Amino acid sequence: MNATTSSPGPESPADTVNRIRGEFADITRRLSHASDELTALHGVLLTQTAAPAQPVHTPPIPPQPTPTQAPQLHPLQPPTATFPPPLFTPNYRVPQYAPAPPRVQPLPPPPRPLPVPPRASTAEKMTAASEGGLIGKILAGIGVAITLIGVVLLLVLAAQAGLLRPELRVAGGALLAATLFGIGVRLGHNVQKRSGAVALVATGVAAALFDVLAATAIYHWLPDYAALLVAAVLAGGGLVVAHVWDSQALGLMVGIPLVVLAPFLAGGDDEILVAFLLTYVAVTLWIQLGRNWTAMFITNTAVGTLPVLYGLVAWSSDDQWFFVIAASLNVVLAIVSVLVLMRSSTRPVILALTSSATVFPMFGAVHITGGPLASTLLGVTAAILLALAVAGRPLGVPVPVRVVWLATSSVTALVACASILEGAGLAVAVAGIAVVTACAAAVGKVSGTGGDLNLTVAVIATIATGISLAGTLLSGAVAQLLFADALPTGDQALMLITEVLTLAAIVVLAWSWAQGAGGEQLQAIWTVGTVAALWQVTLLCVGLGALIGGGSDAGIRGGHAAATIVWVLTGAAGLLWARRQRGSARTVTLSVSLSIIGAAVAKLFLFDLATLDGVFRVIAFIVVGLLLLSLGVAYAQSLNSDDDRSVTPR
Repeated sequence: MNATTSSPGPESPADTVNRIRGEFADITRRLSHASDELTALHGVLLTQTAAPAQPVHTPPIPPQPTPTQAPQLHPLQPPTATFPPPLFTPNYRVPQYAPAPPRVQPLPPPPRPLPVPPRASTAEKMTAASEGGLIGKILAGIGVAITLIGVVLLLVLAAQAGLLRPELRVAGGALLAATLFGIGVRLGHNVQKRSGAVALVATGVAAALFDVLAATAIYHWLPDYAALLVAAVLAGGGLVVAHVWDSQALGLMVGIPLVVLAPFLAGGDDEILVAFLLTYVAVTLWIQLGRNWTAMFITNTAVGTLPVLYGLVAWSSDDQWFFVIAASLNVVLAIVSVLVLMRSSTRPVILALTSSATVFPMFGAVHITGGPLASTLLGVTAAILLALAVAGRPLGVPVPVRVVWLATSSVTALVACASILEGAGLAVAVAGIAVVTACAAAVGKVSGTGGDLNLTVAVIATIATGISLAGTLLSGAVAQLLFADALPTGDQALMLITEVLTLAAIVVLAWSWAQGAGGEQLQAIWTVGTVAALWQVTLLCVGLGALIGGGSDAGIRGGHAAATIVWVLTGAAGLLWARRQRGSARTVTLSVSLSIIGAAVAKLFLFDLATLDGVFRVIAFIVVGLLLLSLGVAYAQSLNSDDDRSVTPR
């Protein structure tokens, strides 16, 4: 059987074109389908990142026919969907991923409320205080006080009542002191028993000092120098225990009873009492080395200062040299103590303030020593404190301590001036201090060193200048404005010197405060300075006129006329200066300048017109009128010039 197989004939060009066109169309369709699948996959991924999403089912792509031969198409017939098989599997599905469950952080448990501790009862508090040693310390302190009072009674009241012989009293006090000291040192070897041992040692040392003081002041068995030597050995040697045990309480238990009870043993001999206590202060200084014992330093300062302060009331002019020596030694001991102890102290400012308190007895020295000696004593003290404040940096003196000493020096200098001067002379001295401190503040501003120290100098200069301004009022300067014979000729000359110095202090001080200031603060400084300087210029003009006129009315009138003219000139200068300023600074300067000119015009009509006569009235009105006229013309032209310059040409 013969089978006949027909083979396809060759493609015509039209068939080839149609076949290629169909293939391109199929490729385009498949690419479009792939793009749709990628878009769907992108949406699924976005949905999974935002929230748990439902799985997306993509419908399968229907299979495409795979004919063995493309149909014959007309050249103008569009291609059909029957083309060769696809280049990749059409049943591709987008892989589905199950979203991961969100990780929920467990909430922390709520915080448990802190248990409120129950309030301790009084019995529990007393038990805790007993276990902490507080009750023992209180009882020991009370025991020290009562025992030492008993020793004083033994040495004083027993002698007055004649109960025991003097030898027995002194020997009994010495035996009691030695016994207490020995037992205290013995017990102090045990640290747990040291609190009680401190009280025993302190009582023994204080009792021994009282015994020596009684033997010297009451019974006169020991010369003064021998008593001081023995007291130095007992105090310095006995308080070695305080240094070794690092016990400030031991020093306090000796110093406080000493300053309270020692006057009862002096028997009215204040000189031996002061010398005795100053010796104690001096020999116990080394015990505080390397210790931060502020309380003991304050106590020792009181031990040396209170008897000297009491001497202001009890002593007379016969004791002036002893007072000078005692007060000077007290101040020197305090200052030296600060220089030695401030390296180990955490409160150097308190030490400096305490040492400054030793100057107080000198403030009343004029009642015992007289003016010249008191002024010299205070002046030397002020110079020493000033030198330490200015040159204390190489000695390691911190700035706060230097500030305290500088302030103390300025106050001491003022009191020194007041001790020897009064009236116009005192005003000159105060004005001189104001000028010196103002210049120091200006130098500090220029150098830019010192910080708080320069600020303190500026504050002191301001206070001194204010006192000087008030001094001109109290010294008759206001009366000099109205009456020709208000001050004698000598006082008028001193007043002129005061006014010149005060004016210089105001100018320098205003410049010093103005450095570094700005804005409204700067304007306020210059405003206050200008008003104060204008007041001093007025006093200066009137005082100079009175001095030149020999205290006549004509001289005062001439001074007032000159003062009015100076007021107008000052206001005019301020108005011209305001042209160079802008904003609030210009407003303030204009307001102040116009106020000064207004005050000058008011003075011209209310005072000068009624008080001045003759040529002075004519001069005042003409000069003031010409000044205001010239100022008005010049100021108007300057404003027009400014307006012209501010217009921008087109």
